[in-house]
Amino acid sequence: MEKQDFTFCRFIFPVILFVCMPPTLYASLSNGDFSDGLNGWTVEYGTVTDGGAYALFEEDAFSLSSTLSQEFTIPALALELSFDVVLSAEAGGDYDPFSWPDAFTASLLDALTLDPLVANPGVTEFYYLDNTGYEETVGTVSGSTVSLDVSSWAGYDVLLSFDLWGGPDGMLTSVDLDNVSVSVTRLPVHCCLA
Repeated sequence: MEKQDFTFCRFIFPVILFVCMPPTLYASLSNGDFSDGLNGWTVEYGTVTDGGAYALFEEDAFSLSSTLSQEFTIPALALELSFDVVLSAEAGGDYDPFSWPDAFTASLLDALTLDPLVANPGVTEFYYLDNTGYEETVGTVSGSTVSLDVSSWAGYDVLLSFDLWGGPDGMLTSVDLDNVSVSVTRLPVHCCLA
């Protein structure tokens, strides 16, 4: 191998290695597994706490919603945004026969304008789950994992917001949120050694 080829390999191999790292090492979303509590996330309203390596949403008696959010840049070569969600409800609290059920929603907004990038028709969220078991999304659901194609928004600055909407439906609702991540395409590594 000529010296010129070796010099090229010394330069290009670290670049290729960086691009081919697992998504969690270079995606700009931080602490999606909540292993560092709620660091990197903002609790905007209500009651969202560290559940022990997951985010725990609970109905707040003083607020109709509990909100957890994070601004980040969707990385180049992004494929899907995904997260795991488990909703639990038990009898309790005030009851109004005209109240809507408690619900958990997820929204992906433009970080600057707060316009929804993707949503169900007529609403800002792309995912909805209420305590009657009704679920609606423009993404896909497999078990407790929700996935959304974000390949069209690579490079966008976004606000990802999760909300628990409570009300006097006679139920006390909580949500466990975990494994929030953005997957990316992995480029093949080709060795340039002759």
